[in-house]
Amino acid sequence: MYDKLFLALMGASAAHAEASRAVFADLGLTAGQPKVLYILRRTGGIVQKDLAALCGVSQPTLSVLLGKMERDGLVRRERVASEGCRTAIRVLFTEKGREVAERLEEAVERLESVGFDGFSDENRKTLLEMLCRVTENIRENKGKNGGKTQ
Repeated sequence: MYDKLFLALMGASAAHAEASRAVFADLGLTAGQPKVLYILRRTGGIVQKDLAALCGVSQPTLSVLLGKMERDGLVRRERVASEGCRTAIRVLFTEKGREVAERLEEAVERLESVGFDGFSDENRKTLLEMLCRVTENIRENKGKNGGKTQ
């Protein structure tokens, strides 16, 4: 049992990452690609700028990742009209990408089932809410005290 948040989060994160990497590798996916496919599965298509924000990466970083995904036949990009006279780039699935995303979702559900084994639905919901709150608290306080401990 951990007595500090950082130890508990690092332990859970390391165990989940190890299991996830194996599952993602079986699907032929590299780091970053599962999140993109998962978001596309939820949205059906999304403007690249918004996708970068949801993934928590810069637009140039996402552009490189999407370039590889295009070469692998998972996604395609198209120009669409945006505000005023501007254009934006919308990211969409290919048929292959949709199939991989479906398999990814099944794998994620299996991992969720393993991770929440023995948890009630209420416990699961509470844990996820608490982790979201921890994330928000840390992000809201980021930079306070100059990053120094008290």
